[in-house]
Amino acid sequence: MKAGHGTPHSHRSPTTITDRLLSAHHPVSMKRTVPKLGDGALGWYHRPGARFETYPELIQWTTQEVYKKSHVSKHAGENQWWQLFVHLGFVVVFYFMVVATIPIEQVASAKRGVDLFAHSVEFERPRGGMGSLDSVATVQESIEYSRKFLEALLTPQPLIRTPKGESELMFLEVNRLVNSLVLVQRRVDPTDCSYPAMRGMYRECYEDLDGHEATYGNHTLTNGFAIPYSERLQGFALEVPLNPRLALPAFDELREHGFWDAATREFTIRFAFHNSPGHYTANVNLKFIYSAYGRVTPTSESQFLRFRPYSKEVGGARLVLLQLVVVFALMYFLYDYGYSLAAQPHIRWSLARFLQPWQLLQLFNFMLALAAIYLWVKYMDDPARQHMDFTSPKFQDVMVLASDFNLIIFLFAVILMLWTVRLIDFFTSVGNEGLKRTSKIIETVISSLGPFVIIFFMIFIGFVLVGHVLFGVHEDRFNGFQASAKTLLVWFVSLSHGHRRTMGLPGGPVFMFLFILIAMVLLFNMFIAIVMASHDQVLESEEEGYTKQPPNHRLADQICDYLGVKRFVTDPFHLVPAAKSQVEPIGWENLVRIQIHLEASHAPPAEPIHDLPDSPSPTPKRGWLQRITSGSMMGPPGDPGQASLAGQVGGSSQSRWDRTRTS
Repeated sequence: MKAGHGTPHSHRSPTTITDRLLSAHHPVSMKRTVPKLGDGALGWYHRPGARFETYPELIQWTTQEVYKKSHVSKHAGENQWWQLFVHLGFVVVFYFMVVATIPIEQVASAKRGVDLFAHSVEFERPRGGMGSLDSVATVQESIEYSRKFLEALLTPQPLIRTPKGESELMFLEVNRLVNSLVLVQRRVDPTDCSYPAMRGMYRECYEDLDGHEATYGNHTLTNGFAIPYSERLQGFALEVPLNPRLALPAFDELREHGFWDAATREFTIRFAFHNSPGHYTANVNLKFIYSAYGRVTPTSESQFLRFRPYSKEVGGARLVLLQLVVVFALMYFLYDYGYSLAAQPHIRWSLARFLQPWQLLQLFNFMLALAAIYLWVKYMDDPARQHMDFTSPKFQDVMVLASDFNLIIFLFAVILMLWTVRLIDFFTSVGNEGLKRTSKIIETVISSLGPFVIIFFMIFIGFVLVGHVLFGVHEDRFNGFQASAKTLLVWFVSLSHGHRRTMGLPGGPVFMFLFILIAMVLLFNMFIAIVMASHDQVLESEEEGYTKQPPNHRLADQICDYLGVKRFVTDPFHLVPAAKSQVEPIGWENLVRIQIHLEASHAPPAEPIHDLPDSPSPTPKRGWLQRITSGSMMGPPGDPGQASLAGQVGGSSQSRWDRTRTS
């Protein structure tokens, strides 16, 4: 007779024991609803039509189903392609939102134009010959170049004229210069750093900006003109108009009366322009860094932003729509994240869910998204943006706004990248076995990289330090810890160049031999070996048919044990057979072993489980283990399985339990 019809006990076949156990508390449901797994019940549930011939199959199916329903899907047994496509669609929509926020292609063209213009300006070097931005080597040469740059920037372009014939201040013939120019200088205070024997010849020292920068007062020229320190511009700043007849004489006066001297450590020309076809504004900084040790480093920096991202001229309605879709999607993902934590059968599994690496990455994505939303609201409410006046002759606070806007775009890019990486997790819940296996291999590789990363980090840092010491004086690519690390990192993956030049430096042959042998051959092949071992590990786990307890579950158990949280008695990950290599038939002795395993745990004893569904009436006062040992569940008199079961429980089952407890 089938279970669940209220018939008397009949002869029990091992193939029906699973159904009796699984349906004891959770009758068959065609909807396959996820049951509430309590702390005092076995908590098994039934798959319609399931027949398990062996004990490992029972444990494997139970573990996989509970883990799948609690950690991957809220709809058991269904392919979760839709989750993958929902997150992929979010990535695509998020990308279009970023592109609608700032025109990346147009901005890239403008950035390239600014760099080419800065490098095309030539000046006459004091020692003869012509030079450009890359050839600036002294403070005097930086002054001469700056004079020529201002002249090229402010000189009227003959091709761009208004209908009245008046010249317009157009930069690169398409960008309108706005407001004014600002000349900013950062200085240091003099110190007494010389040896006593050198103080007669070297009375004052002018060191680097760190710890010695002057951040208040005035910089007084030889003609008595005082230039105050600006907190907003972070330096001694002088504003000059966009009129070449006024700006160039002012620059000459600064050069003549000692604006640049030994205390100067940084000089910057700042200006802004607006492009109406692209509806973006740019802040350009032409900077010269003067080292305390004689080196001059010229740089050209450009930052772009949009002051009116919601205006109809730039398609503001489209941006609003995309932002709303992104916000609602984030709200749904946040709800799904919280629900997945609250829906766990036990607080230990909730903590394990929280500690899962993919969930930690998702939480980090949420934090970045909240930070980006906050900065965006702050940017839109900034009074400097709201009161921006392009026609004003005074310098506007474009630099600070551009920095804030670029930080937002940077956060958008990081979210886009991490959310794309997050898609790997969703391949484990789709119906394609190949995709599942590939996703598991990637996860296994990532989880197995811990020891390798520690060894790689220690050895790599050693080569970075040695490279900086040996070649820092001769090669810019090794001049500093960060520069040396970046160089060796791209060398590790066989990119970049300069290997042959390094071989010609003192110590170069030995360094390159050891780096190629240890880093590029040994460590790189160790990484390949980890990938291959992870592939084999995934295949072996599929062949064995067991789901091991994940590391996040082990960590959650350790934390909960330390905090005194009650145990999850029905945790399937703790119901492991004594010998995994054995394939034992499911019989009453295995069910006895499960109950003994639960009752022998450190948790409070489990509540009694009532009669199996085929018994005529429930007996709430006695557990099924007690009734097995007392003979009440051994079937009617004359049951051929009664004697063998009694022998198993009374004799051989004890040795089986001893082996289980020992293992």
